[in-house]
Amino acid sequence: MAARARSRDVALIGRSASTWPAAVAALSGSTMVGFMPLLARRLYADGLSAPSMLFWRYDLAIVALAAAALFMQLDLRRILRGGGWRIVLLGATLGAAQTLCFWESLKTLETSIAVLLFYTYPAVTLALDRLIVKQPVRPVAVLCIAMILGGAALITLPGLRGGMIDPRGLLWAIPSPLIYSLYLAINSRLLRHYPPLIGAGGLFLGMAITFSAIALFLGLDMPAHPASWVLIVLIALGPGALTMTLFSYSVPKLGATGFAILANAELVTVVVIGTLVLGEEITPGRALGGLLIVAGIVTHALARRDAAHAPKSAPRPIPVGGTWKTKVS
Repeated sequence: MAARARSRDVALIGRSASTWPAAVAALSGSTMVGFMPLLARRLYADGLSAPSMLFWRYDLAIVALAAAALFMQLDLRRILRGGGWRIVLLGATLGAAQTLCFWESLKTLETSIAVLLFYTYPAVTLALDRLIVKQPVRPVAVLCIAMILGGAALITLPGLRGGMIDPRGLLWAIPSPLIYSLYLAINSRLLRHYPPLIGAGGLFLGMAITFSAIALFLGLDMPAHPASWVLIVLIALGPGALTMTLFSYSVPKLGATGFAILANAELVTVVVIGTLVLGEEITPGRALGGLLIVAGIVTHALARRDAAHAPKSAPRPIPVGGTWKTKVS
């Protein structure tokens, strides 16, 4: 019995330790994505539309991911025939839709409004886990999401004052958190059966197919300057191929809600870049908002560790009469 208890403790410690690399991967990938608004703004200024920027991002990224898959000697045809096509389909539909909705909303909607609406997705993800998957909702997860939403509001509210809300941008922005939450929920289960490189390649292949089709109908914008090409390659490799590989590794291990909470490091990165690179003013409200988001992320990470290390109640010993139905070890 003591040996069984020790083996259970070892399993719990191993499971806790295994989530930390996934948490680091989620934080790293989200931090890289935090650079996207700055890079996208510069590409927009060079004349690229959102669909064209996304076309170049995904098509160049899929080349890098395909080269990596060939280097790893992965049998892509066998994987696709064995069910990997579902990853491509998910990328071509929900993946492309949530991406297009967010980046199109930025064209006619104030950035603060678009960001605030999008960052409701952790709460939507938690609701989907409870209502559809029937997963129990831990109070600490609700607390962490409330802290993150409060932080996002403090960061973005100054940009809402006196601004007019364009209904076209609002129509793009409102569906984005729901679509992204569904995208996360499906990925958290689908990607468990595939290596991260296959998950990243499948999702980006689907998105590349969708945005290539859009480019055929709407036309394709070409970068006008060498510096813009450098930015596109950077977007494709950093916040593109590498980030999606980290996403495909971390989401199945953390779950949709766990990833959604940790991924809010992206918003902290946006605030830091805005302050250091764009010279935006760091107000007490923005500073407090950033601290709330970080506090929510850290609280969630510590709660996961404590839950994994918490000892389970040992079975009660069988009395002398042998009336309880607990088996003897």
